[in-house]
Amino acid sequence: MMNKHKVLWSLLAIFLATSFIAKSAAAGDVKIAFVDLRRALMETNEGKKALKKLTKQKTKMQKGIEKKEKQILDMKTQIEKQQNILNKEALQKKVEKYYQSVTELQQTYMQFQKELSAKEAKATQSIFVKMQKILKDMGQSGGYSMIYDSSSGAVVWAPKHLDLTDKLIKLYNAKNK
Repeated sequence: MMNKHKVLWSLLAIFLATSFIAKSAAAGDVKIAFVDLRRALMETNEGKKALKKLTKQKTKMQKGIEKKEKQILDMKTQIEKQQNILNKEALQKKVEKYYQSVTELQQTYMQFQKELSAKEAKATQSIFVKMQKILKDMGQSGGYSMIYDSSSGAVVWAPKHLDLTDKLIKLYNAKNK
């Protein structure tokens, strides 16, 4: 279902783009370029700093998850060792605590993923906003009819000389020291 919507939106975008290009072609020369915004984000100085910070946070969170996983595995081992020794009620309590710990770990992991996604979005949003302004200037000053983002899957193929990603990174770093 989700793929159908993605395909329909892609086809609509291509249709609109070709309609725009056809109208522009009638008016004069069409000049199209593309950038890889994902690569630009990762290669700008600000993007590298944000990625480094996110990686540190991810590593810290991952260590906490791994510590809890080890505790749960230890609980499981203890239950297996004591299952023939403990009475039924005591064993039941340990098993319930084990399953409760597993559930808590799953919830912690999901929360961890959610937090990381939110932090990544927050860290990258301002960079993308600044890139949009630079791309607008590049498009206007370069006389481009359109600049595509190849990382979003909109560009299937294009010659390398149409790739403005390196220029975007250079201009971004120059404007955002």
